[in-house]
Amino acid sequence: MKNFFSILLLIATISCAKTEIKIPTAPEKGIHEIYNHSEVWMFFKTVNNDTIAEVNRKNTISTTHWIFNIDKRLPLKTIITPIEELKYKHANSIHSKEGMHNYFSYADTVLGKLSFLEFDLVNYKKDSFLSKHTVAKDSSTYAKFTNIHILTTPNNIYINSKKVTTKTFKSELLKLLKTTPLQKPAKLHLNFNKNVLYQKYLFIKTTVYNLNSENTSVNNTEFIFDKMKVQDCVCD
Repeated sequence: MKNFFSILLLIATISCAKTEIKIPTAPEKGIHEIYNHSEVWMFFKTVNNDTIAEVNRKNTISTTHWIFNIDKRLPLKTIITPIEELKYKHANSIHSKEGMHNYFSYADTVLGKLSFLEFDLVNYKKDSFLSKHTVAKDSSTYAKFTNIHILTTPNNIYINSKKVTTKTFKSELLKLLKTTPLQKPAKLHLNFNKNVLYQKYLFIKTTVYNLNSENTSVNNTEFIFDKMKVQDCVCD
């Protein structure tokens, strides 16, 4: 148990100085071993009462897998753009190597191990977009699916506008998936208020990717929204 608690605080040595990161936790299994990797660090920092992400990728190598160690206290609005930029650099450097992936790190609280979640295929739509708008606009593409919209705010979680808690999120989602007809497989769409903390973001992601439901897929596009720019949104 002592070793597990040490996992919750990753320590990076940057320019001979040690800096701590509080990584997110989740009761879900991930990948436990990744060989041939280098690390990206996003530290929690406050400047004039504003929270910012201090990014360090000095030790990254394009020919390796990249592990993103991100402080759980950072809101999404501070980390999404750096994540996008770094993913692009990893994939498009002149030294990039095929088969190298990007992973988020977190602490698996069930097995007490450092775990990793791949996110290569994820792309982000920001500001005024929600998944329900995309589904309505491109109805012909999504008509073959049972579309389930998951919306996460700093204080709440909604499944198709039904409010749930972090404790009931997985059970309520599985209950809904059991009613999905085989001929219309479920498609999960993830929406996050830009002020949601990375801890909650990773909790939602690790949960949906561990559902073990054969008739379910997750939309690779994630919607990071500004509630001030979104109409008809239950965003509280």
